[in-house]
Amino acid sequence: LPHFPLPLSFPRRLHLTAPQKKPKLSAANPAPTTAPFAPIPHPVLLAGTLSLPSSAADCRNHCLSLSDPSSAASVCCYLLDFDPAAIGREILVLAWNYLPSVRQHEAAVLEAVRWRLAEAPGPVHAPGFLAAIPLNSVDAEPALPTRGRVFGMVRSVSVVFSVPHATQKSDLVGFIAEMMCCGCRQCKLSQPESDRGHKFEMEKFVYFVDLASRWRPVLARLIGRPVSVTGLKKKMVSVGKKGSYTMLVSSTATMVSWCPSYVGVPPLDELPGKCSGVYTGVVSGIHMQGMLVELDETVWLLIDDNRLVPSHSLRVGAVISVKKFRVVRLNFAWTTVVLLETCSKTSITINAFSVVDSKCHTRSENNGLLCKSVNFLELPGKFWMLLLTSCFRQKFKLDSKKEIWGSKNVPTEARIGSHLCC
Repeated sequence: LPHFPLPLSFPRRLHLTAPQKKPKLSAANPAPTTAPFAPIPHPVLLAGTLSLPSSAADCRNHCLSLSDPSSAASVCCYLLDFDPAAIGREILVLAWNYLPSVRQHEAAVLEAVRWRLAEAPGPVHAPGFLAAIPLNSVDAEPALPTRGRVFGMVRSVSVVFSVPHATQKSDLVGFIAEMMCCGCRQCKLSQPESDRGHKFEMEKFVYFVDLASRWRPVLARLIGRPVSVTGLKKKMVSVGKKGSYTMLVSSTATMVSWCPSYVGVPPLDELPGKCSGVYTGVVSGIHMQGMLVELDETVWLLIDDNRLVPSHSLRVGAVISVKKFRVVRLNFAWTTVVLLETCSKTSITINAFSVVDSKCHTRSENNGLLCKSVNFLELPGKFWMLLLTSCFRQKFKLDSKKEIWGSKNVPTEARIGSHLCC
């Protein structure tokens, strides 16, 4: 197999047109580039096993991993036309982009434009209603406490977070999948066998914890699709002063299946002002390590949650879809800004890779002075703080080790230290 650290790429038949609408507000992008990927004169076929990251510490972006079975080499990988059946299997990457890491100790990424399973196609069989996703080893017969099951549509997937455990010294790490489930008798007792008679009307939350927290990149790609989750157990979860609630929690026996052919899931009505909606657009600018993203030169996406780390492939020129956000219009005397504010349910997927040879933006884990000061500001203040800091850095050619100082009359805690968060 070819070694992965090769700055090679394939050209793609993808053409993006610039938005016709003039931008109302803009900020200079640091070191902008519009050069396309350089093609190579001969085909290069990559082969590797697609798997989940071994732990969340491997990649803060919660990427899938493509590894060479004959060595320990692996690379973060993002697939277009994602199929859960590829998890744990060898795939052939036919067309791809490789983005080397910009800084030391940062992950590189392989963008798989076209790919297929390595196995030779066998005889065609009629597909079943449910297809199991090999996310974990499953016991042949789960114990009674883990016989809980749900069948429903994935509405949202939270960020990966940690909470204290009552009986363990270490915190629990996991994420919550919000599902609208079917409450019919068949779905409560056994796996559904057809798409008839299902009504997704019961809201339930499934807490994927410990090793199952690695499944987030798969569940995030299945938002809007029906899935079946078995091998669940019920636990009491305390939520601050709001009391305790019963929640379905994953176990070592948990298994996830999806419905490749299921159609007819109606869109859900969302309440105004809630975290909802879908926006698809072209990334026209990225600022402050991806905390502020410009879409279609008209809309701004604010990602101020340090736990929500988008894919490495969120680059200028990429087509992305943002699910679950709050729409805010900031009206000023000279312009109106449409701002998409992320929440704990927000997910960002890549629909098409950028044809521009631009770098990926990796969010720093450093909770510096700027990050802390932004958290105490209202939404308009957050937006202007990040935008102005990005403009100052570009205007005065400040690198990551320089500071942007405010007025001398402002306390030290309120000064903006760009080197702490940029």
